[in-house]
Formats: sequence, C-alpha cells, structure tokens
Amino acid sequence: MGKSKSKKKKWVKNLESESTESEIPIPNLPEKILLMRVKSGTKIRNVLGYALKEFANYNCIVWTAAGHGIGKAISCAELFKKKQEGLHQITRLRYVESQKSKEENKTNVNVETRHVPEIHIFLGKEVKDISVPGYQAPGDNGQFINNEDIKNGEKEKKEETANNLSCINAEEFAAMGLRTGQKRSKKEHQTEAPPKKNKKRENDDQ
Repeated sequence: MGKSKSKKKKWVKNLESESTESEIPIPNLPEKILLMRVKSGTKIRNVLGYALKEFANYNCIVWTAAGHGIGKAISCAELFKKKQEGLHQITRLRYVESQKSKEENKTNVNVETRHVPEIHIFLGKEVKDISVPGYQAPGDNGQFINNEDIKNGEKEKKEETANNLSCINAEEFAAMGLRTGQKRSKKEHQTEAPPKKNKKRENDDQ
C-alpha cells in the first residue's frame, strides 16, 4: 500500500495568530503563516520545493529549527530568498528546554535540564515594523568582504608601506650624504676593499 497523498507533512504546520505569539518569538506576525520545521535529517530539496509551491497562498513563511537543524534552516531560508526576491526578513534566536530533558525530569527529579538553541527566520513580502531587532531589508546581504578583496587590500597596504619606507630611507641617506639605489663602480670597490694577501706566499717569504 502506498502512502496517502492527503497526509500532511511532519515538517509543515499552518498556524493562526493566536498560537504564533507563544510558539514563534516574532511580534506582529500575519494572521496566516506557513511554518516550516527543519530537523538535522530533513532533506532541503523536499522542504524547499514544498515551500515554494505553497508560498503563494500565504505570502509569508517562517523557517524554524533547533539544535543540529539550525544550519539547514538557514540554508533553506537563503535558498528561498534567491527564488523569491524582495522579501523582508526577521531573525530571532533563543534557547529552549529540550524534549529529552523534559521527559527525564518526569521520571527523575535530579536530572539537569538541557537547553538547546532555536532559530526562527521570518520571510515575508510585507512587515509592519522594521525597527524590531533582527530585521533585514530586501536585498541587504550585510557587510561581508570576499577573500579576494581582503588579499587585494593587504597587497595595497604592503605596497604603500614599502613605498613609504623607501622614501624615508632615501631622504635619511641623502641627508647623511649617502646614496641609495646606485651601484658602486669597480674603482670604489678596489679602493674601499683592500686586496687579500695570500697566506701561503707570506709563509714562503718568511
């Protein structure tokens, strides 16, 4: 027997505004949103395909994950933004009590509660308040610098410092009556460096 097509996905949940306030720590959420739960074993291709198909019915989506699934949730949100341009983003992070620690506390009182990080990424065509913490405007990718730009900047700095040092040294040497960047003639070499005597000849003369 094949699986029923009408069966809802485990990682999809439609939320009304009353339940979103306690479940998602993002204020002023729309009445109807598409909530996508991502876990460490979730396939990005599956959840992303479903989200792109259903997004037209909601115009806003929230990617949420906890623990090891946070990396995949961020990847899903970034890929989704590339497919659907012009979206406002609000990101929230918090720590929540893990389900395992809750179950252990019921059986054993002395068990320590464990808290895991949780992320919520809201993407929507409209946002009521852009002054909320974690807001990111459409098309704003942050002030990240490529490695090539860093390397080019370091090269320019090295060249500038080398040029400055050479200028300073030239001025200092000129003030002292010395020359830089010029080769000495053979006559100067002969006058400054006396010829070495051959020790064998000296011993023979003695």
